[in-house]
Amino acid sequence: MTDLDACVRALEGVAEAAEALGLDPIPARETAARVRRRLGFPGTAFVLALAGGTGAGKSSVLNALAGTEVSPVGAVRPVTAEPVAWVPADQAAELRPLLDWIGVDRVVTHHDRRFDDLCLIDLPDYDSVERAHRARVDEVLPRVDAVCWVLDPQKYNDRVLHEDYLRPLAHHGERAVFAVNRRDTLGPEAAVREVVADVRRTLAGDGIAGRPVFAVAAAPTDGQGPGELDRLRDWLVERMEAKAIVVQRLAADCVAAAAALAVQAGLSGQSAGRPLVDAGARKAAGRRTVAAARSAVDTAGVRTACLRRVRAEARASGAGPFGRLLGWLASRRRGGAVDPGRSVDPVAYARGWQRRATLSRAVNPVRELVRQAATAAPAPMRASMMRRVDTSRLEARLGGAVDDAVARAVAEDSRVPRSWLWPLIGVLQAAALGAVLLGLAWLAVLWLAGRAHADLPRLPTLWTVPMPLVLIGGGFVAGLILGRLLEASAVMVGQRWARRLTRRLDRAVEAEMESELARPLAEVEAARADLLTRLADLRAAATR
Repeated sequence: MTDLDACVRALEGVAEAAEALGLDPIPARETAARVRRRLGFPGTAFVLALAGGTGAGKSSVLNALAGTEVSPVGAVRPVTAEPVAWVPADQAAELRPLLDWIGVDRVVTHHDRRFDDLCLIDLPDYDSVERAHRARVDEVLPRVDAVCWVLDPQKYNDRVLHEDYLRPLAHHGERAVFAVNRRDTLGPEAAVREVVADVRRTLAGDGIAGRPVFAVAAAPTDGQGPGELDRLRDWLVERMEAKAIVVQRLAADCVAAAAALAVQAGLSGQSAGRPLVDAGARKAAGRRTVAAARSAVDTAGVRTACLRRVRAEARASGAGPFGRLLGWLASRRRGGAVDPGRSVDPVAYARGWQRRATLSRAVNPVRELVRQAATAAPAPMRASMMRRVDTSRLEARLGGAVDDAVARAVAEDSRVPRSWLWPLIGVLQAAALGAVLLGLAWLAVLWLAGRAHADLPRLPTLWTVPMPLVLIGGGFVAGLILGRLLEASAVMVGQRWARRLTRRLDRAVEAEMESELARPLAEVEAARADLLTRLADLRAAATR
């Protein structure tokens, strides 16, 4: 048994996915609402409409099937201005709400037990000179459960019939039956068979194959019989299983509405499941976007700032008083500023990338990729696709992604690394400076004593070099060596920090850019995949 409730839910899911693609979901949602409404009516009878063109004899066929006059006939066309329903008397009250929804006001009841589960409706002409008549036909046809098309043997190839009705309703082919009226005007049996065969060929061209075609004479001329009218009546009574027909027709409506949206989303035939842009194009655009974002962040500048910051930290803790004095003097010589570009702080330098660069080069690959997808998409999707390439919105979104990547990377490694060696070198630098100052003070005392003509003790020597000179020279040499050692240690620590921080920056920027690059197309492809899945669920429920 068809799971109609599952069909409706799947159709609503298809409509939701279609709306995410920028497609018009209203027809599908109207179909879902119509199906739910139809299911809400009680009773087991199903509704079959008699449809046809001017002069085809719909009313005559209804009257002949009923065996009495239900719908008036006449020579002046059109005769039927409003739909007329022929319903079982014991179901008339139960069918009244359904007929009101369909749009049928005039009801004729009967007590023919053969038609207990069948409600026949005589429709106005679809090609009537009165436009309101065709409007009524168009309003009623989507709401009935089955259609008996009454064909005029002279006009069964009518363009309006085939292009406006039969081809669009081909998915309802299993709920259609065809009656070629006025058989008595066709002549011998061979001519009748030829017309019926041609009708079948024409219907096959419309996508409707294998359906019954009866040649009838609803109002035969004298000496002529009704043709296959009894067979048509028996077919209606015996072959139309009321509840199954209703459910199958409604399920077919759901499938057709969903399939129409799938076609608009480019998911029909061999293109079903195929992405709008191939993986090669996405990778190429991704490489260009990542490269542009890395250039904007300037990881080389971050690396330089890491080295400068570590050197500054090393000097602060390991250069000793003399080194700090020289650093202070150098700072005063630059006007007191640490660094005009703040490049001495790699975290601030990375976070301030927007003051130095823009992401216009990163936006271009994303825009081109989305435009390529829009070109590959069916026409109904292109407008919504092109709205995704707004340059300012793209650049703002990519900028936010880079900010997030930088914040995440520097948060994990924002602390400036230090070495245990630097304080030790600072102590040794202080000792070296003390030795220099001690030697200078010693020499000053000796000079003052010489000016005072005082007796001077013998100076101690080291390899014949007076000790004051040893202290001064040794202090200077030790300071130079310790300074070189401090610089080498700072470079090593700074490079290690720079590699770690820039590697994190590169990875974070690459991940965010690839995510943002994929985001516009990922949303589209996710909606298309969801639509395809819901359509498969709908078809499975319809055939269950």
